[in-house]
Amino acid sequence: MSNRKKAAQGPLPENPTLAQLEAFLGALPPSERRKMKAQLRPAPRGQPGDYDRAIPVPAPQYSSWDDYLSRTTERERRAWCARKAHKANSARLMSGPPALRITAADVLGILMSARGRCRYCNSLAVERAPFANGRLQPWGHVGRRIGSLGHDVARFNGGDNALDNLSWACNWCNTWPEERIWGATDHGAIPAAGPA
Repeated sequence: MSNRKKAAQGPLPENPTLAQLEAFLGALPPSERRKMKAQLRPAPRGQPGDYDRAIPVPAPQYSSWDDYLSRTTERERRAWCARKAHKANSARLMSGPPALRITAADVLGILMSARGRCRYCNSLAVERAPFANGRLQPWGHVGRRIGSLGHDVARFNGGDNALDNLSWACNWCNTWPEERIWGATDHGAIPAAGPA
């Protein structure tokens, strides 16, 4: 009997090693393997609960790229990109020598070349985190509308901060790579967020 079959037959110890986990998963049929991986990595918080369903999904701030350009000034766009660059240069996200830090002009260039569209799902991602009645909206409703700067090859996979490794993404796709579905949304709300 192979080691894979032995691993699948017996239960996993309370604190399994990585090798034990890989052997156990490798012995499972593909459908069971997918189910188990989904259980280990739960769905994003954006899946609306009862409370979230009661909050109406706000209308998009911008209907198109041209609408975004006509309703914002160059100064506003540069200020927003400067905030994005400042956040991106924090040690947690893109730590590296100062020579590798990105500037507001870099962020603006990436935004303009992408025309505000997420590289992964094609959502128009040019909004800031919206507030309804002074409270932050559940971002599952609008996560695909919020613009973000992402790495094509992630930093923890050896990617760097070079401009050819950076792309425009919505917050949703940038946070959960497994949720990247081309054309997943119309104007940013996840499909389950609407009335059931």
